[in-house]
Amino acid sequence: MNGVRKKRITLAVILLLATVTEMNTGLKRAGAIESTAYTYTLAVDSNGYLRTQDAYMPGGIYLNEIGMSAPEDLYYAGSVLYIADSGNGRIVKYDLASGKVEIIGAGELKYPTGVAVGRDGRIYVADYQAAEVVVMSPEGEVKQRIGRPQDINYGASPYKPKKVDVDSYNNIYVISEGTHEGIIQFSENGVFHGFFGANRTSSLSIIEWFQKIFYTDEQKAKLFFRTPPNIVSLDVSHINLIYSVTQNDRRDSIKKLNLAGVNVLQRAGRLWGEKNYVDVAVTGNGNIYAVTDTGSIEEFDDAGVLLLLFGGRAVSSDRNGLTTVVSAIEVDDDYNIYILDKERALIQAYYPTNYTKIMHKAIDDYNQGYYEKSLEGWTEILKMNPSAYMAHNGYADAMFQLGEYKIAAEHYKLMYDQERYSECYMEIRAAWLRGNMDKILVVILLLSIFFFALWLIRRKVDYLRNLRTWWDGQKIKHRILKELFADTLYMIRHPIDCVYYIKTGKRGSVMGASILYITAYLVYMLYRGFTSFVFGGGIGYWQNPFVISVMAVLPVALFVIGSYLISSINDGEGTIKNVYVSVGYAFSAFILFLPVLTVASHVLTTKEEFIYRFSLFLIIGYTLILIFLSVKETHCYTPKKTIAILLLTIGFMIIAVLACIILYILWKELLGFVSELFEEVKYRAFR
Repeated sequence: MNGVRKKRITLAVILLLATVTEMNTGLKRAGAIESTAYTYTLAVDSNGYLRTQDAYMPGGIYLNEIGMSAPEDLYYAGSVLYIADSGNGRIVKYDLASGKVEIIGAGELKYPTGVAVGRDGRIYVADYQAAEVVVMSPEGEVKQRIGRPQDINYGASPYKPKKVDVDSYNNIYVISEGTHEGIIQFSENGVFHGFFGANRTSSLSIIEWFQKIFYTDEQKAKLFFRTPPNIVSLDVSHINLIYSVTQNDRRDSIKKLNLAGVNVLQRAGRLWGEKNYVDVAVTGNGNIYAVTDTGSIEEFDDAGVLLLLFGGRAVSSDRNGLTTVVSAIEVDDDYNIYILDKERALIQAYYPTNYTKIMHKAIDDYNQGYYEKSLEGWTEILKMNPSAYMAHNGYADAMFQLGEYKIAAEHYKLMYDQERYSECYMEIRAAWLRGNMDKILVVILLLSIFFFALWLIRRKVDYLRNLRTWWDGQKIKHRILKELFADTLYMIRHPIDCVYYIKTGKRGSVMGASILYITAYLVYMLYRGFTSFVFGGGIGYWQNPFVISVMAVLPVALFVIGSYLISSINDGEGTIKNVYVSVGYAFSAFILFLPVLTVASHVLTTKEEFIYRFSLFLIIGYTLILIFLSVKETHCYTPKKTIAILLLTIGFMIIAVLACIILYILWKELLGFVSELFEEVKYRAFR
């Protein structure tokens, strides 16, 4: 027992010494058990977040003992971190390799809020209080001060530089507070070249729309001017693409601007991010790192696909890996991340785990054209996270480049990526056509000869006469066949005459209309469920067919009822039966042509999307025309009065839906009250 006890004591002492040694090292490395923030990525199945392996671990805490005050910006260049120490009016240079700290700009700067370094080593500082951009030598000697542009094209815009960056040609890009025209661009010599990458004004709200239409010019003059949101930060990549950050706009929170100022993050929609980003950093391979003021760090690939999300704010106490108020982010060549904590006046570092290194290598291999190696990395990531969107995305991209289009298409479909699924299908379709073109031509030729022969025979012998006689007899014997086939075709070709005959009882019936309503519903469900994935079919239908059914049936039912009620008090001549039957037959074109389009959708790709959309527009448009004519002819209205009746009918439909919602809420509250009352009585009676 004493031997065992001695071994335990010895082991405890060794562990204690190891812990103390680790705590005294310059770079505090945290193991998985010390992780202070979980890592997440997008999931393919629910469009939500998925917990993954730890991607980055908290590393060192730098410069917490040099007395920085409210630092605003951070820049990495050649293993050196440059910090805009705003409160102290200086720039701090910190060499990550040697740990050397150097102070420059003291006495020359007032309140620097942005810092950048050019390829030649010159330092560019956005001095907010001095309202100028200061250019310094690597040693800190002031070489140039760029004040407010005097160019007439600058106009009356304010000039309060907040952030600055420079491209490989030493063109200077400045973000100025209150300047809504975009990023200010200067030449190397400080000559104003214009504005760049301006944001658009947000869409009008309902109130603003009302004010724009109905307010007088005098009233409009008293309103606040609508201006586009300000750009709050930027980063220039090594290939001179400008990345900008805009707050309060999740859809366009980060933009990747080319030399023409066009946002190229457009694949599968724009990058979807947070509303409170404060800074962005870009690596050599194009990966985008963004950070919010609360310390949430997000990594995207060069196309804007979310890879990883981690980090957070220390609420109750300071913890390694969590921050308080963040103002900037930088990433070095080894994917180590540096976060500038403005409130705590320090830099928090993170280093990538092996999991992240595998992912980065897979991305690098893909960018360099080593698709098989990239596939190996993504396969390993998929084994660890089978539901990760970014893993399926990388795997599918590599498969696409290797020509495995069917496999790539399966993964793109799992990701709901219609555009790239269509690209795979287009390649598959092209390969099939190349391999079967000779057979297709032979079939077309044989069919042409066959139908030409039938045409020649029919000129001498009417071989279809017996079939037509039999079919005419069946329509006489079974009137429903005439109503379902002949009358529907007649409605498509001669809608005005058909509605007149429906009104007089010579065509159509309640039974026929009812069958058409049911058929139209089935056709619609078929369209929603079996249209090609390329054009959005299947997803909504299979997820919740009941909701889709209600959305299909309820408007039609409300329209029929509302149309009759509104017309009955507006001198309408039609009965409820006339309205029901004529509207039912108005779906004839919808029933006949929508299934054809549903089948055709499986042949078309996004390159032929115009054909699909235009065909759908024609089908729906002609159906609406038939409904319009059915209401007009049934009640003998003028076109103008028909439009008024239809608008009133739409109003009735909206009011009916709102009434149903209110009744549902009231009924639910009543049931809840009765249930609570019952429970209370039961409790008091049997306690």
